Amino acid sequence: MQFLPRRPRIKLELDGQPLGIDIVLAVSFLARLRGLILTGPMVPGRGLLIASCNSIHTLGMRGPIEAVFLSKELRVLKIASPLKPWRSLSVCLGAWWVLEWSVGEAARIGLRKGSQLQQISAERRP
Repeated sequence: MQFLPRRPRIKLELDGQPLGIDIVLAVSFLARLRGLILTGPMVPGRGLLIASCNSIHTLGMRGPIEAVFLSKELRVLKIASPLKPWRSLSVCLGAWWVLEWSVGEAARIGLRKGSQLQQISAERRP
């Protein structure tokens, strides 16, 4: 089963290398409101990029997550990890995007505060 199959996708790279992560883009009010609630535990290789967002919670989550807060230009401002289900809140003033994925993904790909991501492509789903 595909991860959130009807949502648009975005591809990002770090230092010219694709992240290789299936990232779903949440731009609409409803998509941002729903987030990852009730999608099951996050697994490596999948993520959710939430637009126009500088705070998240883990109410309704089924497992811990990692949150990467990004500027409008996709520069890493903060990495919050692990955020436990049903009891975590994280805020980053100045953030425009939040990338939620499984715990440890940032370290696995070498992402740290100050890193600059670039958008490779974005695609719409039916």
